Amino acid sequence: MHDVNLYAVLVAGIVPMIVGMLWYGPLFGKRWLAMMEMTAEEVQEGFNPIKTHGIGILLSFLTAYILAQLIADIAPGDVSSMEGGGGSAMIGVHVGLMALVAFVIPAAHQSVTFEKRKAGLAWLNVAYNGVALIGQAVVIALWR
Repeated sequence: MHDVNLYAVLVAGIVPMIVGMLWYGPLFGKRWLAMMEMTAEEVQEGFNPIKTHGIGILLSFLTAYILAQLIADIAPGDVSSMEGGGGSAMIGVHVGLMALVAFVIPAAHQSVTFEKRKAGLAWLNVAYNGVALIGQAVVIALWR
């Protein structure tokens, strides 16, 4: 295990919550509800925000910590001087994209193929996860 910047991990852990509020709110909220074939009221039925968001934020922190470990493996040491400082951000984009392609897309494909979920809904969720993962990885890569 590498020593990582825990402040970067904490900030990166919040990124998916911010992206999610925007993604499933003003950006694609209506489209998401339509694909779910639900109303906003139906989504709220039985919704436990502490359980849902509490588990979500813990998993976001775990993801950020693992991304920090991956970034430390891929680009050990200080890379901020590489490529005029832009190298750090590109490492974050690279690691975020690798995680998306290696883990998120295969899981989404399985849910569409074997669980007969709607492909459009899966792609909307894949895109959210991609933006969130890349955002987390860029925060971590820049703040090492």
